[in-house]
Amino acid sequence: MKKYIYIALFILLVALFVGILAGSQNEENVSQAQPNSLKNSLKSASQDIAWAANVQKHLKILNADLNGVSNATNNSDYTALAVYAEKIVNDTQNAIDENDQYTVSSKLQDAQKEWRAALQDYNSAGQSLLQGANEAKNGTIGAENFQKARTFRDSGTDHLKRASELAGIT
Repeated sequence: MKKYIYIALFILLVALFVGILAGSQNEENVSQAQPNSLKNSLKSASQDIAWAANVQKHLKILNADLNGVSNATNNSDYTALAVYAEKIVNDTQNAIDENDQYTVSSKLQDAQKEWRAALQDYNSAGQSLLQGANEAKNGTIGAENFQKARTFRDSGTDHLKRASELAGIT
């Protein structure tokens, strides 16, 4: 599942860069006589590239968090699970805050919205996972919160897939 996410996101980033560069080249050719239009196109392409780099940065962070969750789960280490769940909550919130600072081109706005929705779902998954881990540390099963975490994770993955599709990656 994680491998699929990373492959899809890598393809998303490559397609974004290629699409941005191709789109800005086409816009440059059309707007040679319109310097302001060219400046706006370059600024938009610059924002798109910066946003894509930001997505890539946060995917690496999330990957590390998810690997920690996986290891803690495999070892039934609820203390470590709580630590990594809290990291997911904090890291996804940072990613949401940074995502909201970018004004991407119209062709990437829906992909950006889906990326944000994925981050929100992963944040909720982290919160539920944290509650379940704390319950498990205290001797209760925490099954309801673990199920909520799974549901939010699955929804986040669906949003991530849609973000890839909207960016031109199928």
